[in-house]
Amino acid sequence: MKREERIKEFYDIKVDKEYYEKLKTIDYSEVETTLDEVFKDYIYYDHETPYDLSLNVAYILVILQEPSLYKKIFFSSFSIEDLDNDPTLSDEIKKNIYMLFDKDKHFQDYIPQLINRFGKDKLLAFILFSFRFKDYLKNYNKRFSGFSNPLSDGLLKLFLNTLGIKENDEILTLYSSSDFIIESFLKNPNITIINNSCVSIDESLISNNIKSEIFRDKFGNPQSTFEYFKDRVSSKQKIDKIFLNLSIISYNKENNKEATIKYRDMIKNNFIFQDEVIKDSSLEWLFHILAINHLKDNGRAISLVKKNILSDPKNKNIRKYFIENGYIESIILLPENILIHYPVSLALIIFSKKNQKLRFIDASKFYRNEKIKVDVIKNNSAKNKKKAVAMIPDSDVNKILNLLDADNVTEISFSKKIEDFSKNNYNLDVIENIDILPNFENGVELKKVIKNIIRGSQIDAKELNEIRTYDVTPYVYLTLSNINDGIIEFENIEEYLTKIPEKQEKFCIKNNSILLSKIGNPPYKIAVAQIPDNKKIIASGNFAIIEVDEKKLNPWYLVAFLITDIGVKILKKAYIGSLHSSLSIKKLEDTIIPILSIEEQNKIAQRYFEKINEIKEIKKDLNGKIQITKEIFKKYNGGLAWVKLKEF
Repeated sequence: MKREERIKEFYDIKVDKEYYEKLKTIDYSEVETTLDEVFKDYIYYDHETPYDLSLNVAYILVILQEPSLYKKIFFSSFSIEDLDNDPTLSDEIKKNIYMLFDKDKHFQDYIPQLINRFGKDKLLAFILFSFRFKDYLKNYNKRFSGFSNPLSDGLLKLFLNTLGIKENDEILTLYSSSDFIIESFLKNPNITIINNSCVSIDESLISNNIKSEIFRDKFGNPQSTFEYFKDRVSSKQKIDKIFLNLSIISYNKENNKEATIKYRDMIKNNFIFQDEVIKDSSLEWLFHILAINHLKDNGRAISLVKKNILSDPKNKNIRKYFIENGYIESIILLPENILIHYPVSLALIIFSKKNQKLRFIDASKFYRNEKIKVDVIKNNSAKNKKKAVAMIPDSDVNKILNLLDADNVTEISFSKKIEDFSKNNYNLDVIENIDILPNFENGVELKKVIKNIIRGSQIDAKELNEIRTYDVTPYVYLTLSNINDGIIEFENIEEYLTKIPEKQEKFCIKNNSILLSKIGNPPYKIAVAQIPDNKKIIASGNFAIIEVDEKKLNPWYLVAFLITDIGVKILKKAYIGSLHSSLSIKKLEDTIIPILSIEEQNKIAQRYFEKINEIKEIKKDLNGKIQITKEIFKKYNGGLAWVKLKEF
């Protein structure tokens, strides 16, 4: 065999599906532990990690298994010029060997001891799988850091199936991971992928059709993502499929701010867009504009994004544009913590053209948690903690895919006509659109059966501290912690006020008023106020105080309704914001509630009132028993004298 052929055998490796599955079964732990041990004292460059180095070394070890090449480099007077002038070596081989000489000479001393320590299969298995999801979890603290985010098997299956890759498709990926690219090729080898990063070592083992490179123009000059899209669109080069992992862009806010302004201007100048459509739109939606303009008429794109861009007011106009043009096919709400480094809630948007309906899927409960150990640095010391990572089981992926193909209404899925979105300000929040509220035959807006809704006291902290006391007084400052299980727990109040300032008198709670927590998520704290005769109470600003018209509405009836499953759903509509929801008084006033006759209201109210009093008695008895447990040792100490503990 000629030298050139031998070298090709060791370098020009292409892993097909059959070989890939075989390599999955190979135990490469020896490679992993050996490289960790050999390079434990190596000083890494700023631009590389131990993992990057390990992959490169493993690949060099595959190449250098070709005997003549190894001898040429390590057992003769060798120079870079010799390498450049060797016609038997491909550019790719040269590129990888250059690595030996780009580093300090000390690095080269590590390589000879590793030559032929491991078989080709072990090295390739290490390269292909050591950074896949399961191994990433296993070695999280040992090797990996930063913002690399391999995808779990469930996510990979979901993304690949929703994208619908076909024979000879050309696919563009943005901020993608190697595992997605590799699995795409294994599923269909006759595709071409364009990516906005250089070809990684593991990708190069799979196919030559991965055109992963920094976006460049026809002269080879680097381009921004926008410029790349613009050039392809202007030259009428449309693409079959696009995968955008835009979840990562939320973590570079300053750069995002600059990029957003720049992209808005570029889109306004290069595409036909009115300023009011894009003037407030987020960077994610600007990318979506580029994607939809770059997509073939029968193409499809998927985008992994933060959930909040689906509903925040700033993106209303751009959402309207996408909805009314039929560019959104489906939106899937995913479980929290599906990506290791990104704890925010994420959603998958599926884009295509000429859609008349939009399908919503709530898959937020389709997961199982995998615990990993992470080092948390605090006060210059590392503390080991466990972190939960959500993984979607294969069976649940199938459920999601079946729901996407259906058009029926379930508790977690709903299809909505394009024309219906104008009624909810083009809100694309999955939960908001799936939670279809019932139409009550006797429904009435809350504002028609109440006298007033006010926010609790806005007394500032300084003034509050001046009048706060631990002595029991007739004056109480009520906080959220004082309401539990529909009861104001007066017996557990420890802090009182010396007086009610004159300006705060208007915040004194009237008997039978309803107190509702103004912030937070379900279950909301809610109670009917029963004010003892000797007490004057003001509520904190974290409450909304509802004074009902008792001729039309029994407050106990209203609370009994609002704590039901339907009532909580209705109440939730009145809260705005995702992470820290806050009650909108206007939305609460517009809430539709069922109004029965006052006689029927009173029956329900009386039953609810009785049960609340039963709970009070149970809690009182429980608190008494808890107090007794605290006195047991003191009561039965057998005459032992109390001693002063020795100070440490």
